[in-house]
Amino acid sequence: MNFFENLRTALAAISSNKLRSLLTMLGVIIGVYAVSTMLALGQMATGAITSQLNQIGGSQIYISPRYEPGKTSFQNFTQADVDALATLPIENISTVSSSVQFSTGKRTGSVSLEGTTADYPQKAGNLTLKSGRYFSAEEERGSAPVVVLSEKAASNYFGAQNPVGRTVRMTQTLANQGSRREDLTVIGVTAAQGGMFGGMAPDSGYVPLGYAWRYFMTRGEYPYLMYKLRPSADKQQVIKDVKRILTARRGTGDLDVQSFDQFVDQFKVITNVLQIMLAGIGGLSLLVGGIGIMNIMLVSVTERTREIGLRKALGARKGTILGQFLIEAVTLTGLGGLIGYGLSVLTVLLVTLAAPNFFPSMVLSPGVAALALGVSALIGLVFGVWPASRAANLTPIEALRYE
Repeated sequence: MNFFENLRTALAAISSNKLRSLLTMLGVIIGVYAVSTMLALGQMATGAITSQLNQIGGSQIYISPRYEPGKTSFQNFTQADVDALATLPIENISTVSSSVQFSTGKRTGSVSLEGTTADYPQKAGNLTLKSGRYFSAEEERGSAPVVVLSEKAASNYFGAQNPVGRTVRMTQTLANQGSRREDLTVIGVTAAQGGMFGGMAPDSGYVPLGYAWRYFMTRGEYPYLMYKLRPSADKQQVIKDVKRILTARRGTGDLDVQSFDQFVDQFKVITNVLQIMLAGIGGLSLLVGGIGIMNIMLVSVTERTREIGLRKALGARKGTILGQFLIEAVTLTGLGGLIGYGLSVLTVLLVTLAAPNFFPSMVLSPGVAALALGVSALIGLVFGVWPASRAANLTPIEALRYE
């Protein structure tokens, strides 16, 4: 009996007991479905988040004081430090931020304000105006009390009204000085960046750097520095040059220079570990399914003992019987794997259609498909060996006498 005859016999045996076969495959179906879906959604989420992270901070380097245990004071960066780095192929996009209270007739709450230069939108490249305008260089130098709100903050504090031209009351609590209140004029609204981070972003706004220096911290100082690399820049060389220049200026190497790629790489490592853990949990269903396959195959051997005896009496060899039942087990799990993977593809498609902001594109890896189907076939092979061996070792006389 050749392979195709064994396959035809296996399909006939499966179709003759459709309900039992379906229940037998259920563990494999659930296992393949769980593993395939988790891996696919994990890859899609990782790709989407990585893409958005790169849009927000791609080609950027972040310079900060090195925080050490027991160290309570840190030396801020100065405008002189910024000037010293001006010869490098980088664009300064450093900001000064502070959390303040905003209040209008509609709402009172906390807003994160960032003090930036007038050309920040052009340099950063990730800020787009939805309405109004950004403040001018003259307003920056004059510390004008103007603010550009994020789309989320504008909606929360002004609702459906156009906030441009309206005022918002800012309240800032100062250490040992009570609080300070001032009205800021809204001159623009930035468009939401969208994606899965759009809804999680806090209420924010942008004020002239001169204004931030005047009210948030000492003029000419930065708690950290942010730079965007120019297209021709060598990232690793720039990082080395930044460390060398600032260490020489500050007289100490207590600073960290990191590229945004490092944060993305760390995120990928974390998500890969989580995917493996989730896939392992889903793989337990495959183990349960394999035990079910072995149990049903043992029942099948018992039910078909006389058939096995008749085949052996007609000259069937031990290897033929062994191959017949192994092919039947692998066919059973292979069909379960196909069904499970098909359901997984359908689920991923529905998730992509239902949440386009979180999963902008559908990703189906051929490697995941091959892994799912390969593992399901391997389960049938491994757990089908014992029942197949038991069938192959039956003697013709004992098998024909079996009642």
